[in-house]
Amino acid sequence: MNKRPYMHNPNNTKQSMQDQLSHQDARHKNLPPLQKLGKRKKAPKETKLMPSTKKTERTPSAKETELTPSAKLMRRNLGLVTLTLMIIGMFFSSSSVSQERAAEEVVNRTSSIIESGFVLEETSELALSEQDFAIGDFDGGTARMLIWDFTGDSEDQIQIIVDGQIIRESHILTSNVAAYSVPVPSVVIIRGIDQANYAVKFPERKYTIFNAVSPGGANSYTLTPSVLP
Repeated sequence: MNKRPYMHNPNNTKQSMQDQLSHQDARHKNLPPLQKLGKRKKAPKETKLMPSTKKTERTPSAKETELTPSAKLMRRNLGLVTLTLMIIGMFFSSSSVSQERAAEEVVNRTSSIIESGFVLEETSELALSEQDFAIGDFDGGTARMLIWDFTGDSEDQIQIIVDGQIIRESHILTSNVAAYSVPVPSVVIIRGIDQANYAVKFPERKYTIFNAVSPGGANSYTLTPSVLP
């Protein structure tokens, strides 16, 4: 059997290419139109809530503000100490006397503004004579007698006698205040062992007496109540 020889026909090839192009055009016409591409919008950022670091102030309740018994006691003691210091400050501020004014008071022999324990700094021109005093208007019973050396710590010695009886054989005078209890009415005698300057104060009478005594000499203080028995 004789095979038919293959013959290349250029017309057939051209026709086939045209058919393919026509088929592609038909397929492109059926496609949907392309959308325009714009700038892509960014997704909104998520806001993260951070926990607050600010401390919330709490209003203390009545139970929380109630003080414990020990705290109440401490507060009361603190108040008492403060009040005491205020009173002491007022006392010293009102009773402080200048040395010049004190020297004048000493020369006058009695003073209602000089407190017990006062010391006169300048005594070079001091010249007191021995003197007796009568002191009245006591409530009766007993009285306190304060005695000290208002010129400093001379350590001069005196003897204290009450109604003829020695209650202190030898008392050494210093700037420290010594206290004795004496009856009212009575006569108190300060007898000199040494030459001495001293001050006597009866707190009930509110004034200070300045006196001097020579060796062997004596000063008498006659104490009487406001109403005689």
